[in-house]
Amino acid sequence: MKSKKVLFPVITISLLSLAFIMGNLPLSTPVALPAKFGIATLTQTYAVTPTPFPNNPKATQIPLWVTDFANPIIVAVADRRPDFRDDFSFNRRWYNIMSGEPRRLYAEIHDGLLFLRLPEKTKDSFVYNTKIDRRNFVLTLDLQFDHSQPEDTVRFQFAQSKDQNVAFDLSNNRNWKLSWGPPDDRQFISGVYEHFPPEHIPVTIIMRGTECAVYLNNDPLTYLSNCRPSPTSHLWPTSFHLLRNATSAETVIFDNLKLWDLDKIHNLP
Repeated sequence: MKSKKVLFPVITISLLSLAFIMGNLPLSTPVALPAKFGIATLTQTYAVTPTPFPNNPKATQIPLWVTDFANPIIVAVADRRPDFRDDFSFNRRWYNIMSGEPRRLYAEIHDGLLFLRLPEKTKDSFVYNTKIDRRNFVLTLDLQFDHSQPEDTVRFQFAQSKDQNVAFDLSNNRNWKLSWGPPDDRQFISGVYEHFPPEHIPVTIIMRGTECAVYLNNDPLTYLSNCRPSPTSHLWPTSFHLLRNATSAETVIFDNLKLWDLDKIHNLP
């Protein structure tokens, strides 16, 4: 099913430079790069197998924000070692906060995956790790919804204060939403994306200064020039949430997390 156009169109075009997420491919002109993976069900052994690089990609028009904002940043980090990476082979200080629990818990990690669960009658649940709290960054990871409940929604939240945050919501019903601003003036853009369960979803989030960009499946999704207030010296704490949209228990799975701190890259365009 093809994506619908909502505010910012979901552009089915990928940059060859994004291949740094997939492997060491040369940086060149943009081409389509549909990165299709499979992850087995919870009762089986998990495995991630990339689809071969397409021989005859189909190019479409590239949005200006890709060439002006995202591409120079992606090129700059392509050959750099991530400042933080986690294959979830063991717990590197990931914590889970869940309503009804009097204290924080160690996040659930096994089989090389990070699990975030929202049990029945639990209002909210999220995981965090202070090692990924940065000001300007590129964050990539693989996301998989555990089952086919369309109400499941995961939120990537970047908070500078109690009242100021940027949130990217991704739902299992193929809807997405990027929201920003204070509670009394909250704004958002939204749309739909292609998703073929149980395949995982590569997510890339870029934040620098007041600008934010999101890629899904290695395709440019959306961009904002003013998603954050003027840059400050404060870090933006990052957390991954499950939202209560249904009465049933929910689970989402993360893998292959990488983060590049853009403040550590000199002469970044």
